[in-house]
Amino acid sequence: MFIEVVGASGSKNALSRLVCMKLGEKILLDAGSASFVSADQLDLVDVVLLTHAHLDHILDLGFILDSMVSRRNRPLVVMGSSACLSIVRAHYMNGLLWPDFTGISIGSKPLLEYRVLDDEVWETLPGGVECMAVPVNHPAGARGFLFRHNGFLVVYTGDTGPTGKLWAMALEQGRPGAVVIEISFPDSRRDIALASDHLSPSLARNELDKLGIENIPVHVFHMKPWFTEEIAAELCLPGKQVHFMKPGDLIEFS
Repeated sequence: MFIEVVGASGSKNALSRLVCMKLGEKILLDAGSASFVSADQLDLVDVVLLTHAHLDHILDLGFILDSMVSRRNRPLVVMGSSACLSIVRAHYMNGLLWPDFTGISIGSKPLLEYRVLDDEVWETLPGGVECMAVPVNHPAGARGFLFRHNGFLVVYTGDTGPTGKLWAMALEQGRPGAVVIEISFPDSRRDIALASDHLSPSLARNELDKLGIENIPVHVFHMKPWFTEEIAAELCLPGKQVHFMKPGDLIEFS
């Protein structure tokens, strides 16, 4: 199991890419900057797995579907919570803001299929990775995920403020071997982080303490690009291996 980072930023400027990651060759995890994935790589993708329906996580979904019309021979499956998919259908792929690709056929099948991911049950995804969706503290149908492959367990927070169930579920499933956690704001903007259901360095430290696992690798994403240096300077996680994610990173989990 691996994650290849396409984009990891919590907002957009000339030097940043919104959140999108390849989970193996067949899955895109969010689609904020999915148009940076090459056409040949997109041909291999079967599923786009959405954490939630905020624009920075779904922006390029419409553009990659547009690029697939003339070259795709099977549907692209978009998975997420019922609330997340309802927002995408009603407010993005609605035939007004952008085409409804469920109505565009490739052969006898639609180009786009939606599939609701049920909470707190394991689902096997293409490539053999297992996924469990867990509600977290963020709007727009937000879910964090547990990913499992060959016995290795990864916690992926998605966007969230302080939360509880994700960490409890992770510990119920075994001993996590890595955490991918959002930190959007520095502690000088901790009030904004809490108001917007995000994390700051001190809030993230409190969340990781809920796992109670020393020496666990921690991969940080979703930093607002204008706060990156401040967040990096503030984050102090003694005993943990910290990595700030950036485009092009390839992270193997085993």
